[in-house]
Amino acid sequence: MNSPKSLRGFRHFASRSLPAMLMLTVACNGDGLVCILLPDPTGLTVELSARPEGPYTVQVVPSSSSPVSYTYQCDGGPSCRANRIFFPGLVAPLVTIRVTTSLGTRTTSPRRIEYQESYPNGKGCDPRAFTASVQAEIP
Repeated sequence: MNSPKSLRGFRHFASRSLPAMLMLTVACNGDGLVCILLPDPTGLTVELSARPEGPYTVQVVPSSSSPVSYTYQCDGGPSCRANRIFFPGLVAPLVTIRVTTSLGTRTTSPRRIEYQESYPNGKGCDPRAFTASVQAEIP
């Protein structure tokens, strides 16, 4: 018979292990190919020239007719110490990047963005991912 203490230990193990077990789940497509199910890393990474001091905002506007923009806001706390910001799902050949800090706003319009194609779940398995990095100056 399980004691309550060992049952708690199992629950703790199971709650910590479930995400890992889900990541290792496999699926087969119609060709009998086994595909590991990993998240889709498609998106654009903006690398800031330096980490701004204090609060800042990074806005990425695709240079298309779409009115959609992508915004990252940092309150200046420890949660946003990095100068690399990932915008998931953003695939656009041209963008305008606005970085706003207490010192003002600086706009960067990089040349045409070249995305790298990859298959994070293995060749022949979905999804087909597209990733790129661009640099942006801070004020």
